[in-house]
Amino acid sequence: MKKMKLFVLAIVCFSAPLFSKTDGIAITKPQFPGGDKALVDYLSNSVKYPEEAQKQRWEGKTLVAFSVNEDGTITNARVLKSSWMILDNEALRVVKNMPKWIPATENGMNKKEMVVLPIMFDLTRKNIQY
Repeated sequence: MKKMKLFVLAIVCFSAPLFSKTDGIAITKPQFPGGDKALVDYLSNSVKYPEEAQKQRWEGKTLVAFSVNEDGTITNARVLKSSWMILDNEALRVVKNMPKWIPATENGMNKKEMVVLPIMFDLTRKNIQY
């Protein structure tokens, strides 16, 4: 696989803000170490557009869901919405190799939480945008 700059859309989908306080319960969401910019940087440096997908001009958005465990490890990575199988496999490879995340917390206690990460494969974009 040839490494090539590509457009990677990385928006972590949550139903609540990163930190909230409801009914006296302090809640934080899982976060990639270094924040959203670090996540985009990680993806742009790690994703390798598969050669066959480049030749065929295949593009698309793959939605990957995974769990961030209490210790920050990533488990149960799976494709929620497929684009092309070859692109899905690359998105899964990159997610499975991510460093530990900062786990979600509830009242100061770490808790397991699911994250949904859209990864956009786009051959026409020259720069990574967020």
